[in-house]
Amino acid sequence: MSEKQVRKKNKRCYYSDYVNHAIRFYLSTPEGLKVEGKKKADVSNWMAVQSVFYSLPDADRELLTAVYSRHYRLSEAVRLYCLENKFDEKAEGDLWTLIAKTGAVIARRRGLI
Repeated sequence: MSEKQVRKKNKRCYYSDYVNHAIRFYLSTPEGLKVEGKKKADVSNWMAVQSVFYSLPDADRELLTAVYSRHYRLSEAVRLYCLENKFDEKAEGDLWTLIAKTGAVIARRRGLI
């Protein structure tokens, strides 16, 4: 079964929660990540998210940072962000597309897909 088939059937990819956690960990950890005392997986996640975020345009990176920095479930954070910034349905759909594509790139970088 291809990734698209899995996503269509489940509405979410199997790696979504893992990647969402990795992004939130990246955003909550300062730039000078101390490798000592961190789990190898945490360091690998941090580095994967950092490399993907640095490859994004500034506007996309700021948008993702604004959404993921909220302490809500991702769906709630997106909904509130769109309401506050008066996004229409198309813009909200574009935001979800950005989240999905960025998540897929991070998952590939971590070897999850």
